[in-house]
Amino acid sequence: MHIKLAKTFFLLYFPFLLTAQEIDETLLQNLTSNEIELITNSLSGEIKNRDTENELDIIQLDETLQEETDLMDGNIVNGKKFGYDFFSTSPSSTVAVGDLPLPNDYKISLRDKFTVILSGSKEDIFDLSVKLDGTILFPEIGSISVAGETFGEVKEKISNLVDQVYIGVRVDLSIKNLSSKKISIVGAVKTPGTYLVSPFSTITSALSYSGGISEIGSLRKIILIRSSGEKFTFDLYDLLIDGNRSNDITIESGDTILINSASQFVEIDGEINRPAIYEILEDESIEDIVRFALGFTQTANKSNISVSFLNLKETKIEQKTTSDLGYTLNNALEVEVFGLLSEENFSIKVFGSVEEPGFYSIDEYEYLHELIKDLTFVDVYPWLGVLEQFDKKNVVKTTKLFSLKDPSTYQSIKLLPNSKLYFADLNSRTYEVELLTQNLINDYSLNIFFKDTVYKLPVFGDFSPIDLIKLLGLDLSDIESNVTYILPSQDKVIYDDYRNLRVLASKFHTLILRSPINDLITVNISGALNFPGDYTLTSGSTLEDLYRATGEFKEQAYLKGIILHKEAIRKKQLESLEIAKNKLNEAMLFSSKANPDGSINDLEFYSKLTETIEPANLGRVAGDYSPGSKGSMNTILSNGDKIIVPNKPFGINVLGEVLNPISFQFKENLKVNDAILLAGGFQKLADKSSVYVIKSDGTIENLKRNIFIRDLRLEPGDTVVVPRMITTDSAVLNALAPITQILSNLAFSAAAIDNLSD
Repeated sequence: MHIKLAKTFFLLYFPFLLTAQEIDETLLQNLTSNEIELITNSLSGEIKNRDTENELDIIQLDETLQEETDLMDGNIVNGKKFGYDFFSTSPSSTVAVGDLPLPNDYKISLRDKFTVILSGSKEDIFDLSVKLDGTILFPEIGSISVAGETFGEVKEKISNLVDQVYIGVRVDLSIKNLSSKKISIVGAVKTPGTYLVSPFSTITSALSYSGGISEIGSLRKIILIRSSGEKFTFDLYDLLIDGNRSNDITIESGDTILINSASQFVEIDGEINRPAIYEILEDESIEDIVRFALGFTQTANKSNISVSFLNLKETKIEQKTTSDLGYTLNNALEVEVFGLLSEENFSIKVFGSVEEPGFYSIDEYEYLHELIKDLTFVDVYPWLGVLEQFDKKNVVKTTKLFSLKDPSTYQSIKLLPNSKLYFADLNSRTYEVELLTQNLINDYSLNIFFKDTVYKLPVFGDFSPIDLIKLLGLDLSDIESNVTYILPSQDKVIYDDYRNLRVLASKFHTLILRSPINDLITVNISGALNFPGDYTLTSGSTLEDLYRATGEFKEQAYLKGIILHKEAIRKKQLESLEIAKNKLNEAMLFSSKANPDGSINDLEFYSKLTETIEPANLGRVAGDYSPGSKGSMNTILSNGDKIIVPNKPFGINVLGEVLNPISFQFKENLKVNDAILLAGGFQKLADKSSVYVIKSDGTIENLKRNIFIRDLRLEPGDTVVVPRMITTDSAVLNALAPITQILSNLAFSAAAIDNLSD
């Protein structure tokens, strides 16, 4: 009954946690694999079978983001979310053949084939196929329109026509071959695309062709859109929980099944029959989620139900204890149903790498060190433990990190009711914790750079790096004895023998092991410095190491705007750019729509935009890399990296949907709106609500995240960007939305770099 509080919060609110400064650096990695597949498959126009695989490489430029994504995939949804394994069984790809009875409400489609039997005064057997014009050719009667009509209507129509031509003739129809249905499945499914499915497929069976709904998709609001525009909504919980299949309607050719992202997940644990994470709709209550979980156990204390929820005003997680089953779960993250004895006798939950996990009485242990003394550990990771507990009022949750290797970190910690104590496994070092705690663990993770590999180990308290190096089993035969230990949060760099080094863990700390023999890299630095050119450094060298090697900068150097290009990122962006070009070209062929006024349409606009992107300007990592900054001290260089030191800028750039995109001399107290007016104002297709500013260091001030941006005073080197508003309302453009955003940001970021580095 381990509680993973707010891992569902991570799933729900993660897109909103990225700061404005991360936008440029994470343009491509903001796409999940499902989103990339949606773009790729929805536009291809190809007919897919269930086994079709997308070989598109997923772009991951930010290691931290990837780790958080792995956390979501591995620890949140792994066998815990209810209902998503419903689609684990693939449907049969065969369509109906042979003499099959058809339901009377089956709608006739093109290329359906029937066997017609005439008996009585005239006996005959022949096959009829529905032609592309929607008709069948009946001997001696002629062409009969049948497409779109039900099987029952067609039988009645043919019988009436036969009665008019023959006397005493009976007509029997049976199916010989049914055509498969061509439908589209888009949104949050594992493999979006266009599929040929069985003519008897319902919404749920059709979804299986796409691999089912992804773990972020909604099971509760499945939307079926007919080619006529008619919409149906299906709640899969009706089937999974109540056995009600009435809204699981049969699909028709031309249908589109749309799966949007789920808006809220809530985990329920404790004394209920089916603990899991459930999707919750607006205004659903504790009673609803208990019903989903198949009710209370016999030992449940129905008057002691804990609800953890997100306080949006103060952006913190709080807890409420209630007996009201009608309590709504809006903004809730977790529900825990306590047992009849749990509150009286057990208040400390211990789990992880201990011999006897479970509940421990608060009456027996006042301090953490007393409890630790009585625990027996099994393959425990000793350098970091986690204690989560509420304050005395049981309202505010706090997290305390400690180390079994350093008793001073837990000696004075007093235990409180409803505490949770975590001990990680020596091999996996994974924690079943909420997002806020996980972020704290990540902050105290030691990054060990060894040759071409980065190792990340959570460490707290006083420790010896040699112990962690031994744990990793690294071969240090050709490694320099003196290592570099960086503490950016303290603006401190330590050079010492790793065998003697003993330090106190800090936030974002880094250990660099160097080999003078095998690990050499070459980087290039250009611009306003005395000795530009290529420099050969040892692997693991930082940007600050490069500055020490290059010597002094020129007087006109603009150190705040130093441009860092990572070659690995540039290659990934180039690959993505090429994919985007191909998909845009495919989409233009797929879509024949043109703007009624003859102006350039959205697809053409973004296709032309790709041509403006200078490949040499790709790969920038936004941030402050001035000498002595945290960015320069903590940025590890790689082979092929390029650094540009620009001259001090004197201008402001305005790009995008303005009448006259220009660069002009910087003026004091110039605001965003002032700059747009100097560029002639907005064009007709300008997206006024999405204006943003690219700062000289590559970070972004975004209107959607900063309501004061219109009053933002510009600085030399700033670039004001007015994006284009997408006007075409189509599934194609909706599917393309992530790619168009990436292209737009890449193009304008590259243009800003070009202006700054000129």
